[in-house]
Amino acid sequence: MSSRRHDSEDSLDLLLDPICNIFGTVMFVALIVAILALTRSGVETLETLDSFSREDNSKLGQLQVRAEELESLLSTLPASDGEELDDAAAAQIERAIGEVAHRQEVVNRYRTVVAATRENLGEVSVLLPPLREEVSRVSDALESARRAKDRQLRTPLEREVALFPFTMLVWHDRLYVLCDLTTRPRDGCEWLRCWDPKYVVAARCSTPVFECSRVKIYIERSVFLRENAGINLVDVGTLRNDSAFITLLATLRPTEDLVSLVVAPDSFDSFAIVKEAMLAAGFTYTVEPCDQDLPNYRDVWIPGNPRGL
Repeated sequence: MSSRRHDSEDSLDLLLDPICNIFGTVMFVALIVAILALTRSGVETLETLDSFSREDNSKLGQLQVRAEELESLLSTLPASDGEELDDAAAAQIERAIGEVAHRQEVVNRYRTVVAATRENLGEVSVLLPPLREEVSRVSDALESARRAKDRQLRTPLEREVALFPFTMLVWHDRLYVLCDLTTRPRDGCEWLRCWDPKYVVAARCSTPVFECSRVKIYIERSVFLRENAGINLVDVGTLRNDSAFITLLATLRPTEDLVSLVVAPDSFDSFAIVKEAMLAAGFTYTVEPCDQDLPNYRDVWIPGNPRGL
């Protein structure tokens, strides 16, 4: 009985011994693995720390180099004298600031004006031609006034001229032309009744007496003016640019025609305008007052040499 119990216990011991050995082996292997794992982690950590340290050292070196460069640049700059601005300098700076602000305001105003002008540019372009004409007219009037002022006062010299008298009437501040010499007949006496329908009523014009020969010349004319049809006399510049006056000058010849001006009492001021324009065009003129009851005008032609100024 006792012998059987002893065998059973030996067998159990034999079984426990390899189990313990295996467990011990497993624990040993696990310990080795843990130690290896800890060792690997420590190496990686040290490598990471070494990398951070190298980066920090590199940045620190760069900062030191930059600091040295800045110190070197600072040493080249002029040192401040440590004096503060006095009152005069401060006042000058304030005035400069104020002037800058004022000029900025002026620039802003100019910009506003330019913008408004660009918007109205179309209207301005329409207004420019009449303004130029008005400026030209005023300039001519000023020049005429200057010439009249500077001209020395003298008694006009009347002299005989070998020219054909061409009669014009100045009435109600208008210039009336009796005849149209665009085409000149061969007979010079016929020139006296080449009525100009723009300024006279041709149907009411006549020559009651018309004797024209080598022996005797005696011509009476009766002319009826077309009222308000004459060339308006404003000033010399306007007259010289008037299309009707330009057309009239084209029909006359300074070397052949004498401008004979007959002036009504209400138009003595206008006579000066016509005279100035005719003189500028190179014509010789003569003048006489008119005491007739216009628009009916009558004159008489007899032999003789005309006298001009």
